[in-house]
Amino acid sequence: MGKPRYFCERCGAEVRRNARVCPHCGRFFSSVRCPRCGFTGAAEDFRSGCPACGYADAANADPEPLRGSGSPLPPLPLWIYVLALFALGLALALLISALR
Repeated sequence: MGKPRYFCERCGAEVRRNARVCPHCGRFFSSVRCPRCGFTGAAEDFRSGCPACGYADAANADPEPLRGSGSPLPPLPLWIYVLALFALGLALALLISALR
């Protein structure tokens, strides 16, 4: 097995083992989470891989894909925006009528 590799859960960028903040997206790291089993702990616990399942080498394993990696989410359908604007307009109309 190779050296453990560390990735940001938000953007999927590879980060140093002792990184406190992702240099790509700015996410703050308070702990390390194994992408295979979900075990969470301090970076020191993961020196030779995950203490729970042994996962260490992304090149030789098949973990679940990281959330946030890959392509961004598609935009919302137009009807969602129309519905939100209608609800906002209705709330504004009710507020104005209540103030009169």
